[in-house]
Amino acid sequence: MILVEREAALAALTEAAAESARGASRVVAVTGGLASGKSGLLAVFADQVADSGALLLTATGSRGERGIPLGAVRQLTSGLPLPAAAGFVERVLAAAETAPVVLAVDDIQHVDSASLRVLAALRDRGAQARVLLVLTEWEPRSGHELSAGADRRVRLGPLSPRGVADLLAAELGEAAAASMADACHRLSGGNPLLAHALVSDYRADPDPGGEPVVGIAFRQAVLGCLHRWGPRLLAVARALAVLDGQPLPGLIADLTGLSRATVSRMTGILAAAGLLSGGRFGHEVVRDAVRDSLSRDEATRLRLRAADLLRRRAAAPGEIARQLVAAGRVGGGWGVEVLRAAAATAIGRDHTEFAVRCLRIALPEVTGAERAAVAADLARAEWRHNPAGRACPQDVDPATAARYALWHADPVAVPALLAAVAESDPHAAAGLRLADEWIRGARLPRPQPPRGGSVALWERSAAALTPALLRGDLAEAARDAERVLHGCPLDDWTVEVLAAALTTLLHADQVDRAAHWCEELSRQAKSRRATTWVALFGAVGADIALRRGALRTARALAEESLRALPARAWGVLIGLPLATMLLADTALGAHDSAALREVAPDAMVDTLIGVRYLRARGHHYLATDRVLAAVADFQACGRFLTRHGIDLPALAPWRTDLAEAHIRLGGRRVAGNLARRQLDLPASASRHARGRSLRLLAAATDRVHGPSLLHEAAEEFRAAGDRFAVSVALAELSRQLTERGEHTRARRVAKAAADEARACGAANLVDRLLRHPTSLPPTSATTLSEAEHRVAALAALGHTNREIADRLHITVSTVEQHLTKIYRKLGVSRREDLASHPDRARNPGA
Repeated sequence: MILVEREAALAALTEAAAESARGASRVVAVTGGLASGKSGLLAVFADQVADSGALLLTATGSRGERGIPLGAVRQLTSGLPLPAAAGFVERVLAAAETAPVVLAVDDIQHVDSASLRVLAALRDRGAQARVLLVLTEWEPRSGHELSAGADRRVRLGPLSPRGVADLLAAELGEAAAASMADACHRLSGGNPLLAHALVSDYRADPDPGGEPVVGIAFRQAVLGCLHRWGPRLLAVARALAVLDGQPLPGLIADLTGLSRATVSRMTGILAAAGLLSGGRFGHEVVRDAVRDSLSRDEATRLRLRAADLLRRRAAAPGEIARQLVAAGRVGGGWGVEVLRAAAATAIGRDHTEFAVRCLRIALPEVTGAERAAVAADLARAEWRHNPAGRACPQDVDPATAARYALWHADPVAVPALLAAVAESDPHAAAGLRLADEWIRGARLPRPQPPRGGSVALWERSAAALTPALLRGDLAEAARDAERVLHGCPLDDWTVEVLAAALTTLLHADQVDRAAHWCEELSRQAKSRRATTWVALFGAVGADIALRRGALRTARALAEESLRALPARAWGVLIGLPLATMLLADTALGAHDSAALREVAPDAMVDTLIGVRYLRARGHHYLATDRVLAAVADFQACGRFLTRHGIDLPALAPWRTDLAEAHIRLGGRRVAGNLARRQLDLPASASRHARGRSLRLLAAATDRVHGPSLLHEAAEEFRAAGDRFAVSVALAELSRQLTERGEHTRARRVAKAAADEARACGAANLVDRLLRHPTSLPPTSATTLSEAEHRVAALAALGHTNREIADRLHITVSTVEQHLTKIYRKLGVSRREDLASHPDRARNPGA
């Protein structure tokens, strides 16, 4: 056995042996805490004695044999030529005349009283004999006069950090010692037995990172220590494990049924063994090992008893509830009240997971109005971690039910519930009303901003956000958004309001301010452990990154926000990160976007969130040559926005989206008209929206005016902070300049486009734009393929896409792709124009 930091103790025993060999009898007591290495030291010393030629007699005290008279003496006689214990003292003294005699008795505190009397007699009668008696004894000492009168005492303390490092180096090597010595010392508390157990666990399953391995050997060593001492130490240890954080001797005494003096003595033993620090287990692994030694029924009884004792001592509800939650039971009739109070405190401190556990235990125990109140508290607590992941609980208050209905965009329930909330909870009503406007869109007629002294300034400012954007008063919209972000507290009823204020800053071209506030709100959400808030602000942050042209950042943030919550928990708001991800992937040329594989809720279609998603999907269709499908999505966006009176190009520039699709179909005149109409809207004051209108107008106009429009568009995008949009506008400008023969200027502009694109991580995309323009129609007619002729002939006869697909045994998607190419080649924008077009050619005889 390897001894570490025990050299002085071994030297003391060796010196005592030498003294006794010279004819001076000695008694040496080796003391130390629980598992401090006394038996190991005695074993090494015994080996030395055996090698020296002295007569070695050994015995070990045992709790189970304390009632057997002369049990220890019988163990000692196994080294003597004696048939039994009779005449033991005389025989030892006679043997000492021939050679030194060493008696090593381990665990003297467990030796039977008769044997102790015999050993005391040996000490008294053999004062001048060559006899050494070495005893090991636990601390605190048993108080027997044999150990109390020892000639020398050797005390073993816990290993120092350096000692643990030396042990690891000897057992596992220097590298392991360097990487995990400190951690092993913290885990073991310097207890040699536990340190050796960590060595065993590491050998059984080494950690690749060089971290300590806490396995079965360590847990067994902890429990072995406790069981070896006896039931009282085990009882106190279990009580300490259950009352983690409540190391009060009186409380532990009541919980265990032991006296305070006994509890004090037992905690002292645990502290000396390195298991306790400041009255608590030094490491949670030790605490958990002790807890796990309880059966389920034992643990439940102990926890319920602890809860009742804490209640009687007027402990805080949270401390009492922790025991009830661990037991999974309410306990007495007082339990529900305690659990509700603890949950309220936990929610106020943003410990919502604990609040949920409290309320889930309380809910089955209550009925009537109290059940409704507990259910509402539970629903609000769960919202921060799983907002729309399950159906709204029954019997909750209108505000809670409205929140569930909003995230599911229930068109029937939302208006009725909002009306009910307005009468009972004005604060919640304000937040929910504004959340409804952000999620579903303001419904006409639009309510006037609230007035009156009782209405907070942020509420009036929040209600004015959309009207200011619609008027084109971006400065006022930005001021109102800042007022909301400065004055509105982040809580369960305002998280969507704050998200709306962020997107308003974005629509008002205040991208840097939006990013600043989003980072601040995300920080608060993370510090308060509100998963729902973290996910929502993460999705808004992704939208902000997209608006800046940081495509890869936007995609990463959208994906991170989606991972924060299960898909079902998002409700219709899942469209927000999905739209950002899809737009970013489309811009990067990644047309197999994961966003397309998510199944969005049906109700999302009739929401502003749905408009965002439809627009993103439309651009995906446009990039994959499904132009007619893109047109359908863009038109759906336009219908929704105009129907609800929220035609905001900064939110969804559906007219320029349609213009881009018409250009792909050859309809330059229609595209130009759409771009001009968007420019004329008061709500197009956003420089970003204006830049997009100018870029599409340039694509639809002649080559005389196109370059100046594109230059202006690039400047608008630059002022709005969208570097990717700048790169696209410059790429198109370079191409138009090339077509006009201005090659030197075109190369200079192309380099600027590439620089901007590289800053956005999209250099390859702009290279493709420069080589292969996608927004202009072909300049000359192209002959239709055989497959295109068949589709064109059937479309001209009035067949639907589904009918054409069935007739030709192809998919609807293939039909759409053929029609897109047909329209482009023939320069038409409607299927009605096919019947009279001369290039439709022959009917293929379908």
